[in-house]
Amino acid sequence: MKAKAGLVLIVIAATALALTLAGCSGQPREQVRGHAVEVVIRSITEVESLRIRDQAGRIWDFTGAPGFIGFPPSHVKEHQLQGLSLLVTYVREGDALVAVHLAD
Repeated sequence: MKAKAGLVLIVIAATALALTLAGCSGQPREQVRGHAVEVVIRSITEVESLRIRDQAGRIWDFTGAPGFIGFPPSHVKEHQLQGLSLLVTYVREGDALVAVHLAD
């Protein structure tokens, strides 16, 4: 019985992830690499907002998409403190840039 419950949880999680990704699929995704200047935490697993500086010195301001976007805020903060760059995948929603995925 526990195996069935575990399988159900996996299916629910996979469905939730697919729906989240599908919600952003109609918008072209863009990427920028830079160093974190500021990160605002929404929850232990979610980024509320993120500001990065790219190699040319341009400052980029992002709102975090709902849910987990690749790194928890604490990992982004580690990148900031250690001077490590982040790759931000984002979509444009009106005038806002929404970070949908973060990677090393």
